[in-house]
Amino acid sequence: MTDLPPAPQPDPEVLAAQEIFRQRGLANGDILTQPIAEARATTYRYQAFLNEGGPEAEISNHTLPTTPPTPVRIYRPKGKDGVLPAYLHVHGGGFALGNIDTLDRWKREVAEQAGVVVVGLEYALAPEHPYPTAVEQIVAVLRWLWSEAANLGIDPERIGIGGESAGGNGALAALLRLRDGGEWQPRLGVIIYGMLSTDHDTPSHHELGDGRFGLSTARLEWFWKHYLAGTPRDDAGAAPQNAPVEGLPPLLLIAAGLDPLLDDTLKLDQRLTEAGIPHDLKVYSGVPHGFLGQTGLLTKARQAQADVVAAINRHLK
Repeated sequence: MTDLPPAPQPDPEVLAAQEIFRQRGLANGDILTQPIAEARATTYRYQAFLNEGGPEAEISNHTLPTTPPTPVRIYRPKGKDGVLPAYLHVHGGGFALGNIDTLDRWKREVAEQAGVVVVGLEYALAPEHPYPTAVEQIVAVLRWLWSEAANLGIDPERIGIGGESAGGNGALAALLRLRDGGEWQPRLGVIIYGMLSTDHDTPSHHELGDGRFGLSTARLEWFWKHYLAGTPRDDAGAAPQNAPVEGLPPLLLIAAGLDPLLDDTLKLDQRLTEAGIPHDLKVYSGVPHGFLGQTGLLTKARQAQADVVAAINRHLK
């Protein structure tokens, strides 16, 4: 009898963190079982817990006059004056969950550790605002950072962008839009367990998509249905895995080993290699989708954060 490979298992720290969440009654909202407003409120309570603690930063809030308006938050590391590089981070949440406070602690930590300006935004959510609204807002924020750099204390030639999950989609889609328009390009892209493709017939979906580690294929189908809202599933603007990758800046790819989206990252890695685009790939075993924001609980979250800081230091300084 042939021995089967061992089933994937969460790291002990992941199990301990999940027990803390259970004891506190915290979890990400479930759009399959809750009305969207309730799912968002549940998610924001969970995220508020993850945001507790961490370093301080000098924070300023702005609103861009897009349609709808785009709130933007700028995190400047304490005691860092003068012109600094900037890194725009786009939060995840299936394009349906998340707000300006998502990953607030994480952004403060990156600002302090990298010594750069970190920027967050609150893009409009689906189903109320399907594709391409969020991508257009992300591109607008990048253009604003570049054009208003002198007023913001930012070096316009040292700007990067990244995001996790749907935010990884948005970051990559924004880079592709700027490339296709022949515009200025950021110097770095960071794609963290990106939601990049509507193709769910992949090994990671088959093995990990049942929801036992959190994110499920069924939830992703819901996210895609409401984000696309009639846009073809293979549209390269909405699902950037389908776009050519030539001409992109250097990229850092980070993936979670217990994530149904794992193969999205692995496929992007293969395509970047074939196209000769400089990039690095980090896959963290034993952790689920969404682990990045748990820097107060997980060693591997802190390690992945250090990967982002190292990429910022390498490409933006």
